[in-house]
Amino acid sequence: MNILTDQVWREMWEQYGSKLKVEDGLVNTGKPGHTAEASKAQEAHCGRTTAAYYVVGIALGELDEEQGLHILESLAALQFTDKQDPQYGGFRWYREETRVNDSNAAFFILMPLVVLRLYLEDRVPAAHRELLDQMMDHGAAWFEHELKEPIFYYTNKIVSDGALLLAIARIRRLPHCAQAGIAFFEQWLEYTQQRGWGWGENISLIYIQITMNALRITSVSLQADNPELQERIQSIMEVLVNYVRFHDGFEFVPAIRSYNTQGELHPSSLMWRIAGLGVPSSVEAETGGSLWNGLSYLLFEEELQKESEVSKLPIPRSHAERIMDSSCANTWIGVTGRLGSIDRFPVIAGSYQWSTWGLAWQSYPVSLAVEGHQVSYLRWYAHDGERVRTHPASYQKAYLGPALFKETWYPDTQLRSAQQNHAVLVVRSMSRVHNEASELTDEWVVNRWSGEVRTVAGADGRQWTILQYPHSAVLITPLQGIAFGEAARQVPVIHLVLDGDTLRLRQILYAGETKLIQQARLEAGWAIYYAEGISSVSKATAVAARLSLVEASYKDGEVPRESYMEIRSATLFEGDTKLAELVVDPHKIESGEA
Repeated sequence: MNILTDQVWREMWEQYGSKLKVEDGLVNTGKPGHTAEASKAQEAHCGRTTAAYYVVGIALGELDEEQGLHILESLAALQFTDKQDPQYGGFRWYREETRVNDSNAAFFILMPLVVLRLYLEDRVPAAHRELLDQMMDHGAAWFEHELKEPIFYYTNKIVSDGALLLAIARIRRLPHCAQAGIAFFEQWLEYTQQRGWGWGENISLIYIQITMNALRITSVSLQADNPELQERIQSIMEVLVNYVRFHDGFEFVPAIRSYNTQGELHPSSLMWRIAGLGVPSSVEAETGGSLWNGLSYLLFEEELQKESEVSKLPIPRSHAERIMDSSCANTWIGVTGRLGSIDRFPVIAGSYQWSTWGLAWQSYPVSLAVEGHQVSYLRWYAHDGERVRTHPASYQKAYLGPALFKETWYPDTQLRSAQQNHAVLVVRSMSRVHNEASELTDEWVVNRWSGEVRTVAGADGRQWTILQYPHSAVLITPLQGIAFGEAARQVPVIHLVLDGDTLRLRQILYAGETKLIQQARLEAGWAIYYAEGISSVSKATAVAARLSLVEASYKDGEVPRESYMEIRSATLFEGDTKLAELVVDPHKIESGEA
C-alpha cells in the first residue's frame, strides 16, 4: 500500500468507516436488506459491509486483534460449512437470512478478505489466519461449484467467482483450484471474444468497476504462472478502460444496469481516474460512501498515482461498442450533447423481466445527454389501477419487484433502433400482451426541464416537438405505432405533460378503466434528432422544416402476415440526405432471427 492509498483509506475510515454501527461483530446498516428475506428486517446486519470494515480497520490498525477476530467469527457464521449442504461454501448476505438469497454474497464478502491476503498479508494478525484460511477453503468449494456450469452472460458475477477461486488457490496453495480457475477463464475469454458480454455489463459504469476489480485480482493471482492468459486478461481490461475513456466523465448513453433515473450527467466513479481522466471528485463520491468500493484504490494504486492524463478525444466522435453477437451500443458525442442507442434490447433472450429480476428496470437503451442539463431517456410506463411501474425505475421502488406488470407472465418486450450520428429511429414493441392495466404508455422523460417546448411541422407536414436548450435543440416525432384496439399502424399523437420540472412526451397505447389488455402486438416508435448549435426556437423550426420521414408497412409474400405483423420501414431525411433507416420484421423478432 503506497502513501496515497493509505491516505485515502484513512479518509474513508474517518468519514464513514468509523461511524458504522457494529453489533455482535456485524455492521448494522440501519435499514432493510436488499434480498427478499432481509427486506423484512427493519435493520439488517450486512456481511459485505462488515468484511470491508474488517479489512480497512485491520490494514490501518484501527481494529485490535480481539475486535478483528470477533468480526471474523461473525462473518464466518454467515457461511455454510456443512459439506453435505448444497449451499456449502456460500454465504448469507445478512444475519437475518436463513439461506443463500443472493449467490453473489460469497464473492462480495470474501473479496475484501482475499485482497487483504494478496496485498497486505503482513498486516494480518497471526491469530486471524486460521479462520481466514477456513473461510477461504470453504469458499473455494463454492466458487468451484459455480464455475462447473458458468453463467457467462452475467459478467461481474461469474468473473468475480473465477477471480476469487484463482486467488484462493494461490493463497492456500490449491493446485486443483488453480486448474479449475484457469480452465474457466479460458472458456470465458473464448465466449467474450467470440460472442460478447452476455446481457451487457460492458456498457455499465457500475459493473465495469466490479469486473475490473475481479480481472485485476485474476491478473495478480496468475502472476508469472501463466503469462499468456495474464496478457489476454490485460487486453480485456484495456477494452473496458477504452470504453470508459470514450465517455470522458459523462453518464454512458446508452447504458445497461445503471440506476440513473434522475438523469444525472456526471456519475461519480473511480473508473474515470483509473482510465486516466482528470475528473474531479471526492473520495466519498467515488466510493458512494462504501468501504467495499474503496478496495479499488488498493487494486489500482499504480494507475491512480500517475499524474498525466490521457489525450483528449476528438469531437464530434462516434463509436459502436459490441455487446453480444451482432448487438451494439451506438454513441455519438458532439460539443454540447451526446446521443446513444442499443440496436437491439434486450440483447439476449430471457433477460428483460421476471418477477424478481431483470435488466429492463435498470437499463437505458435510448438516451441523450445535454451538457449542463440532464440525461433524458425512453421509459415504459404502466399503471394497473393501484401502482405505477416503469422501465427503467428507481432502485428503491423496483429492486424486489422489477417487472412492468403485476402478473407473473409477461409480454415479449423488444426494442430495435438504427442510429447514424445525431439521429436515431426506434421501434418498441410488446407481443402477446395479456396483462391488466389502466394505462400503458411509452414516454420520453426529461428531468429538470427549464427550456422552451414548441410543436412545428416538418417538410412532410409531420409534427415535430422541439425541446429548446440554450445551445442546442432536440427534435422528436413519433413513428407509426399500434395502440390497444388497433390492428394496423398509424401515426399517434404526442401528449406533453409537465410534472413539476419533469417533462414527459407520451405515446399512450391504452388509457381507461382497469382491464385485461389482450392484444397480439403493441408498438411505439420514435425519431429523435439532436441539433447541435441551434440556439433558438426559430432556428430549430427551420431545421424541422427540412426533416421528413418515409414510412411503409408491407407484406413480403414469403410468410403469412396479419397487418400488425407486416414488415415496417422508416427512413429519416434532412432535405435529400438520408440520416437514418430502420427496417423491422416482427416475425424475425419473435423467432429470434433479428
